[in-house]
Amino acid sequence: MRKSVFSEFFTLCAAIISAAVVCAAVVLIVISSEFYKNDKKSFLVTNADSVMTATKLAIDSAGGVSTDYLKNMYLNVTDTTEIVFTLTDSNGVALVCSEAPPCSHTGRNIGEETLNKVDEDGFFELSTLDHFYPSTVFNLVYKFEAAGNEYYLFSKLSDTPLQQYLTKLIITLAIVSVIVLALVFVAIYAAVKHLMAPVKDMTLAAKRFGDGDFSEKLYVPEDNEFGFLANSLNEMASSLEAIEENRKSFISNVSHELRTPMTTIGGFVDGILDGTIPAEKHNYYLRIVSEEIDRLARLVRSMLNISKYEAGEMEMTKEVFDLMPILVKTVLMFEKRIDDKHVEIRGIDRGMFMVNADADLIQQVIYNLVENAVKFVNDGGYIEFAFESKDDTSIIRIRNSGEGLKANEISKVFDRFYKADASRGIDKTGVGLGLSIVRSIIKLHEGKILVRSEPDSFVEFEIRI
Repeated sequence: MRKSVFSEFFTLCAAIISAAVVCAAVVLIVISSEFYKNDKKSFLVTNADSVMTATKLAIDSAGGVSTDYLKNMYLNVTDTTEIVFTLTDSNGVALVCSEAPPCSHTGRNIGEETLNKVDEDGFFELSTLDHFYPSTVFNLVYKFEAAGNEYYLFSKLSDTPLQQYLTKLIITLAIVSVIVLALVFVAIYAAVKHLMAPVKDMTLAAKRFGDGDFSEKLYVPEDNEFGFLANSLNEMASSLEAIEENRKSFISNVSHELRTPMTTIGGFVDGILDGTIPAEKHNYYLRIVSEEIDRLARLVRSMLNISKYEAGEMEMTKEVFDLMPILVKTVLMFEKRIDDKHVEIRGIDRGMFMVNADADLIQQVIYNLVENAVKFVNDGGYIEFAFESKDDTSIIRIRNSGEGLKANEISKVFDRFYKADASRGIDKTGVGLGLSIVRSIIKLHEGKILVRSEPDSFVEFEIRI
């Protein structure tokens, strides 16, 4: 079963809070227990000091142990303090005890191991004194001298109040912990749910985007990582939406570009076959069919080249070479069309201009740009070339006079199959892929291509490689 991030995060927080509460309860119990022990020790010390002083005075006065006197004194103190006193000789044999009869240890010896623990400051311990007592008690033992003999004064206090205190404390802490944990869990649940709400929205939005629905964008008001991620998803959705629109436009344009020549070819071939077109016109229309086939071949070839460029399958062989012979040769390819339009060529009568690039691919770029310039230059206009080297960058500018581009057309000239409105009547044979190929080749060289234009004046393409 798949666990959600919400359940995992909530479980983690709940486990940490629970562990913290348990640790705090344990620490509180330990501290309270130590405080209680210290309090009982102080209580024992205060009373045992007084009893020991009185015992020493009584033994010194009587020259020995007066059992009845000491027992009555011990009983009086026990009645008011619940502290049981036991006096033993140096061997640990009980002499006097204030325990209610029948005394459980009168006449018994306290072990030597216990006696050895007693120093000048006394000895305090919560124990059975090596099983001298049947159960655990608070013990305070003093060693003193009186009438020339050594004695031990044992004072004990039941630990039952401690057990009762700890039991009540544990019950109280358990109840408080349950209440606190319940409140904390509710708070954590609300906080985590609020925290994960944007994640849920982004998950649903990502699924919509994956299904191709970009109509609804994300809104996350928080100025944090979630807000940043939501904005990134919105930007991704906008990019995907633009890509989807380009895809649809591409398919539509490809369909149009293929359908037009195929319709022409099919119509003329059918006309020849069914006799609609007379025999003396066959050669004329077959030449048109041949031109349309050439156009289809150029379209397919251009599309394949663009795919190779963008997929990185086109291998480059960079070298430093002189661009001018390639440029001059390319211009001469269009000599007849240039002469027919009476176009002035400027800027090719210069010396060498070295570039570091793939010569074959750059020749393709120059050919496409020069063809574009020759196609759209006005009659009697000019085509101008300019060159500049700046740092490690070679800059090539190709400008032609003419109608130019509108402001809204500049950003679209590199799109596949795009033709400006003014060029549709001029460019009869183009397939609208030349500039897209140019952009792909320049991008492959990690360079840039820019376009500038002034309506009814000029269009200029600038290459930086």
